[in-house]
Amino acid sequence: MKKHNIIISAALVSGMLFEACVNDLDVEPLTPSVVTSATAWNNDTAAECFLAKIYSAFAINGQDGPGNSDANDIVGADQGEATFIRSYWNLQELSSDEAKCSWGDEALNGLNYSNWGPTNRFIMLNYDRLYVNIAFCNEFLHSTSDDGGKMSEYRAEARVLRAFSYYVLMDLYGNIPFTDENSGIGAYLPEQQGRAYFFQWIESELKDVIASGALPEKSTANYGKVNKYVAEMVLANLYINAEVYGQGDHYADAATHLADIIDNGGYILEPNYQHNFNADNNLSSEIIFPIIFDGLYAQSFGGTTFVIKSALGKDMQISTYGVDDGWEGNRAPQDLSSIFESGDTRALFYKEDRTQDMSDNTSYKSGWTVVKFNNLTRDGQSGSNPAFADTDFPFYRLADAYLLYVETALKGAGDAGKAVGLYNQIQERAFGDKSHNIGSLSEIDADKLLDERARELYWEGHRRTDLIRFGKFLTKSWAWKGGNVSGVNSIDSKYLLFPLPSTDVSANSNLKQNDGY
Repeated sequence: MKKHNIIISAALVSGMLFEACVNDLDVEPLTPSVVTSATAWNNDTAAECFLAKIYSAFAINGQDGPGNSDANDIVGADQGEATFIRSYWNLQELSSDEAKCSWGDEALNGLNYSNWGPTNRFIMLNYDRLYVNIAFCNEFLHSTSDDGGKMSEYRAEARVLRAFSYYVLMDLYGNIPFTDENSGIGAYLPEQQGRAYFFQWIESELKDVIASGALPEKSTANYGKVNKYVAEMVLANLYINAEVYGQGDHYADAATHLADIIDNGGYILEPNYQHNFNADNNLSSEIIFPIIFDGLYAQSFGGTTFVIKSALGKDMQISTYGVDDGWEGNRAPQDLSSIFESGDTRALFYKEDRTQDMSDNTSYKSGWTVVKFNNLTRDGQSGSNPAFADTDFPFYRLADAYLLYVETALKGAGDAGKAVGLYNQIQERAFGDKSHNIGSLSEIDADKLLDERARELYWEGHRRTDLIRFGKFLTKSWAWKGGNVSGVNSIDSKYLLFPLPSTDVSANSNLKQNDGY
């Protein structure tokens, strides 16, 4: 068991802890060791367990394991699909030029072919998952108060996780309902707010938490927990996408926070690129914000188990990737695989008996297999369980911060000399030498930087957002976009946002569906 998985396994403790509470509020505890609902929130251990439940809600769908269960957080759904990373990954990657899935059901094809609607189950599952997580954060913050000690630290973490959830929702859906710890309880219909509201709220919330100094320090012991630099990465993404959100130019703000992460965070590029995607990637010096998984204690058919197994084919030697099965689903279209130059060590594809072009999206062997993620340790040993990956999902890592800083410099905000140095560090790791280094920022432009982000960050859940920010999502053609084998170079602007789930619009009279849906 990896040491950091105490964060996940503690969630299991929380279930037992709160089940042991005395239900009748009028009953006095028979012994000081009995936790009641009246005393639980005054107990640092109980609060820590509930916080662990919040963290685990970004990885798994409850406390009953990976199978279907009415005891999980989102019931009535495939428990693998109802997890955050799997639903989020599908929305960000299948809607783009980086991945397509051959399984071909209606919801997946809606994403494959840029033809989704408000009943698409992944649009609903991702939305529901994040609002469940927000509800957990709200309950925690409603029931606790700052004490200048551990409780203040836990509350700061919950606030960042809530702001992160709202950021993802705002980015995907635009105009969404808002609740916090002070909102109504019981039969309550949240009010809808637009991106301008959420931009200001997320910015204010994160800046306030950072200024409080209450977040845990970055350390090996705190791996997986949000710290100041995680909060700054959320802020940097908020700022660099500010024009998309209708909030004008915030590139200088993005550059400030990215520079702090790069200069003061203590993160270092891993010499071996793939060590960021292995079973023991908790050892990586590069990962800023991981979503933690463990083959024994945080099992899920979502997360990195999904990312790894959905890509592998049964014709491959599956055990050499540390798992027990290949699901033959997700592949890379030629739009991704063709942008890598010879010698780029990041081009982690399996090509045998496959075509590079994706002429038949229903055929798994149409397109190359991505083997970037695996369930092997950096010394080649299998993870703890071939059925479920130990590999953590690197939601934010240092190379992303480097490339975002380069982007700010291209916009005239970041320091050009610094940006050149950061860009060259990534090139030197990719090629093992200085052959692809640049001498000045004028040697790259927005199109080249967008391609570089794809080469560095493919299948890490950034692509849809990147394509929109660079103005390419509607107009760039890629395989099967619009349902056409060669793609189309124009789709309806409504697809810049996902629709609100039809179930939520029907249930909440305060909600107005996004335009075009």
